[in-house]
Amino acid sequence: MKATVVPSASSRRFMELTSRVYHDQLDDEALAYLMGPDRLLSEESIASHRLGVVRSPEPGHEHVRGHLAIPYLTPDGECVALRFRRLGGGDGPKYRSLAGDIPRLYGTEALQRGSRNICMSEGEFDRIIVNQCGLPCVGVPGANSWEPIWRRLLVQFDSVFFLHDDDDPGRELVAKVANSGLDNVRPIPMTGGDVTSYFSAHGRSGIRAKIGV
Repeated sequence: MKATVVPSASSRRFMELTSRVYHDQLDDEALAYLMGPDRLLSEESIASHRLGVVRSPEPGHEHVRGHLAIPYLTPDGECVALRFRRLGGGDGPKYRSLAGDIPRLYGTEALQRGSRNICMSEGEFDRIIVNQCGLPCVGVPGANSWEPIWRRLLVQFDSVFFLHDDDDPGRELVAKVANSGLDNVRPIPMTGGDVTSYFSAHGRSGIRAKIGV
């Protein structure tokens, strides 16, 4: 069955409730990871992005028990999708989406801030870091997840500063984005790693300096 871009009303209600349930299940282990050296997220970011952890899974989510929950929120703050990130070691993929879900840009509220420029990053957590630095940013949920139709959301900006991973997959993702018909993409390599590692080494001012603000 083909997935739809706009979830049904019942699906939206379930996602909204579930995202809040998982946020309420945040515990010391999850917070230590999110706020520690691996992710460097602030309490405010964790709350505003409604990050959570799956300790008591809702029906159909048993396979992501123990994973972090990453809600995809609309500009109005409504949860329309959930992705999950493995917390700690283990087998299988680090990231999981729900069956039948489609790739989505993360952090779409940034599209409506009235800025002439916008940033882009690879991954949800890197997007949150850029947001912590006071920069409007959307996140692509993985190096292989770019959807050409997303160009319609980004063509309105003077510049799309792509703070990309400093590796071959990161550079290939930039090429995919630029080749989808966007001539406003400005590649900004995160020298030696990704957004989070660069933020760890250079802080908020370092990230902002990378794009000249």
